[in-house]
Parts: sequence; structure tokens; C-alpha cells
Amino acid sequence: MKGLSLDDRTTVLAFRGVLFLSMVLMLVHSRRQEMIFELAPFLLAAGHLLTSLCLWKADNRRLHAPLAQSASFLWDIGAVAGVMYFSEGFDSELYLMFFLILFMSALMSKVWQSFLVAGVASLIYAGLWSQGKVGADLPLTNLFLRFALFQATAFFTAVMAARVRERDERIQKLEMRLALEKLANGGWGIRFEDDIDPDVARSVKAVNSVMDNLARALERVVKQNEELRDVATDALNQLAHEKERLEAQAPKPRAPAE
Repeated sequence: MKGLSLDDRTTVLAFRGVLFLSMVLMLVHSRRQEMIFELAPFLLAAGHLLTSLCLWKADNRRLHAPLAQSASFLWDIGAVAGVMYFSEGFDSELYLMFFLILFMSALMSKVWQSFLVAGVASLIYAGLWSQGKVGADLPLTNLFLRFALFQATAFFTAVMAARVRERDERIQKLEMRLALEKLANGGWGIRFEDDIDPDVARSVKAVNSVMDNLARALERVVKQNEELRDVATDALNQLAHEKERLEAQAPKPRAPAE
């Protein structure tokens, strides 16, 4: 039996699917939607799922560039925040906790630490709810749904931040390896495949450019050393000739009389 293997894009799609389910559940159990049904938040959630599927299926490199990934992450945040507004209204405490979780999860060095961030946030929110300071008359089901949203948001943000850090580390390691390989190859450039990541390709070209400059500088130094060696050789030859000339012109010692 073959195991299930998720690549990077499929993993992101799975997390976006969890966010979609969280948004739908919040809308289904929303007291505001029970009083005044609105179709806009459901269309917003459906649009978020549709764009997630498009990003998952698209093979265009531009859609996987850092700028496009940042825009898609902002779209994720905007969609969740919009659904929160249609579901619960403008709950300042909920929004404050939501953006605080986003900020703290992005700063975590390990993905599993996002569970601690969401857990602490949930405990604080539960304590404030028990004292009636947040979510007045909020049913227990809606409270649990908010906890689930906290966990999904924290984990998704931590995964996206980890992807960015891993990408940067991979590029730095590749730059170092290419630089060492080029030095070992005598300063010649390194060829790479056409389907390589655009950012990695730019890094490779930058490394090749730097190494080309270093190779040209070393060639100039070697050439200057050869010129200095030739000048020194000529000077030594001239000194040797001058010494021989002076020795030839010097008076020879007289032989002793018998």
C-alpha cells in the first residue's frame, strides 16, 4: 500500500481548505446570519476556495514568485477577516486576538510553536469570555469555533513563514555551493537547468557574475606578476652583462719576477 505524500503546493492547499471549512462553520453558526441572511460572505469563502484551487493547479512561475505568494497570503487574511465581520460583526477583541496570533506565529522559529501561541490565545480569550468582557452572550459552540479558527490561523501562518525561511536558507546554501564549485572549477561559470526557480536562477547569475569579476581580477594580478617577473629577469641579465664587462676591463695582475 502506497503512502500519501504531499508536496509543498498540496500542503498549502490543504491548509487553505481548513481555513475555508473554518469560515463556513462560522457562517453557519453565526447569530447575525440567522437574523439577516447575506449571500456575500458565502461568495467570499467560495472565492477564496476557488483561488486556492487555481494557485494549486497553475504552473505559471510568476504565480509562485515571492511577490505573488505574499499577495495570496494577504488575500487569505483579507478573506478570513471579511468572513469574521459578516459572521460576528466588528468584534474588536476578536480582531485584536486574530492579528496578534498572526504576528506571533510568523515570528516563531518552529511550526509546532504555533500551537502554543494559539493555545495561550484561546485560554486568554476563554478567561475574558467567562468574565463577560468579550463575546457577550456568545454560545459555547461559537466559542469553540473561534478557538478552531485561532488554531488554523496560527498553524497556517507558521507554515507560510517557515516556507519563506526555508526558501531563503536553500538559496543561501545554493549560492555558497555554487561559489565553491566555481572556485574548484577554475573560475568557470556554472550551467543550470531551464526549469530552475526564477529566484534561484537570479541568485546563480549573481554568484556567477561575482565569480567572473574575481576571476578577471586574478587574471590581472597574474599578468602583472608575469610582467614584474620579466622585468626582474631583464634587470638581472643586464647586471650580469655589466659585471662581465667590468671584469673584462679590469687590469690583470702581473706575474712575479723570477
